[in-house]
This record gives sequence, C-alpha cells and structure tokens, in this order.
Amino acid sequence: MNSDVAEAEAAEQVVARFLCGYHKIWQNYFPGLNKRAHWHVMFSARCSPEEGVSCRSIHRTLYGLYGTDIRTCIERIRDCENDGFIRILGESGQPCTASPTSLIAATDKLHDGFDRHCRETIEALCKAFGDRESSRSPRFDCDRAAISAIFGFFNSYDQKWRETCELVVRKKGLTPAYANDAMDHLVTYQYWAILMLLWSASPFGGGRPDAPALVIDEINSRMWDALRLGHLAIKERVSNLIRWGFCAEQTIKKHKAVALTPVAGSAISESLAASKPLLSDLYTKLVPQEAAA
Repeated sequence: MNSDVAEAEAAEQVVARFLCGYHKIWQNYFPGLNKRAHWHVMFSARCSPEEGVSCRSIHRTLYGLYGTDIRTCIERIRDCENDGFIRILGESGQPCTASPTSLIAATDKLHDGFDRHCRETIEALCKAFGDRESSRSPRFDCDRAAISAIFGFFNSYDQKWRETCELVVRKKGLTPAYANDAMDHLVTYQYWAILMLLWSASPFGGGRPDAPALVIDEINSRMWDALRLGHLAIKERVSNLIRWGFCAEQTIKKHKAVALTPVAGSAISESLAASKPLLSDLYTKLVPQEAAA
C-alpha cells in the first residue's frame, strides 16, 4: 500500500470513490440488477453448493436487513433468472418456478461475470490506496475467501449507512411512523446513489466551497445510467429527501434545485471516514502482501 497517497486524500473521499467505482463495476456486469436484493441473490448463488441455496434462506437474510417480504424476494430472484444468471430448481434438482421452497443455483454466466467483477473490484481497491503495481497483478482469484471479504465489507458499510440515516432522520424530528417509512427507503440503492451524487457535488465531498445546488434535471441526467428512473420518479425521491431532512430546496434561474443540509452532509462525511478502517482491512485481506510490498 502506498500510505503516502492513501493518507494525502481525505478518508471520506477514498471510501466514496471506491464505493461509487464499485457500483459502476457491478452495473457493467449486471446491468439493471442494481437493487440490494439482487446483490444478495447473486452473492448467495455464487457462493452456494452445486445443488443451490434455498429461497427461504435468502429471504431470511433480506428480511432481517431490509424488511423485504417474500413476494419481493421472489420477484428479485426472477429478475436474476430472466437475465440468465441463476437457475431455479426444485428439491429433485429439476427446473421449476420460483417459490419459497425452491433452490437457486449459479449459471456459468454468473460465474464468469461475477469473477470478473470480483477481480475488477480488487483492482479498484488497490487504486484507492495508490497501489498501482498490485492493481496490475494477474494473481487475484475470486475464491470463497475473497467473496466473503467483499460481502462482509459491504454489509458492514450498509450498517454504517443505516446509522447515518437514522441520525439525520432523528434530528429532523419525524414521528415514529414517518421515521420507519423513511428508513425503509433510505437503505435502498436508489436513495444512496442520489445522496452520494449530492454529497460529491457539495463542499462536504470536496466540491468548491461555493458549489451551487443541483437542479432536478441535472440529477435526473446524471442518475439515468445508474437508476433508469424518469423525471417524476427522481422528483418524488428528492421531495422525500427534503421532507426527511437530507436536502434543502433552492431555486436556480427559476429551476428547482437541492443541496444537502449541513446535518446530512456532515453525517455522510463522518460515516464515510469511519468506514476507511473497514476498507483498509479489506485491502489487507484481498491483496497478497508480497504484491503490495
């Protein structure tokens, strides 16, 4: 690891760049499958034994993390099947329709795409720490240990993100019912991506001290490749973020614009900085020390 390079850049910017880069890698190999549940289904299938992993087991994980109901879980599994990444099997090992009792197994297409995604993730991790030599190493393997380490990092980061959102929502003073509804949405990829865009463009994320707010049309344009959401859907999510205390509305040349509130901007920065040790630990686990030397 090039510690001089890693320490010269603010910790929150190192982590943010890696996270945003990772999601671009994921979208490259698994376009359209950008929901948290898709991610868990693909990881579970890739790590499963040949006979597969039960849908019920995946649902238990998703319900515990996000409150996902079984119907939504099955829909996400079908999305992955429709794109050719998983097979759905019955207890006899024969193909069947998705149900709580069925099993899912990885296809060759998933193995190939997932392993490429894994190697590119390790390369991005090396670059995040200024380790250009290791990033070109052909020795990175997408074995079970590497997959487990990546999975563990993102689960730990997701917990920090949840805590960050809870802090902002609590300071907004929402009623318990509104707060619970907000949290159900804020832990999704769509809201994370929008907030990270606003953070990156703000003074909190290294933008100019006088960085202007972003107009809704610009958010829509810059989020299209990642989210595939129309103008009205983006507008709805931004309105929610205003109501939940994450954004403040402004007007720029008669156009509606938003910027992060000081509470949200500071909380996101602190959360990202606090995730730097997790990222360093992931680097240590995935990059052979002789390569990093």
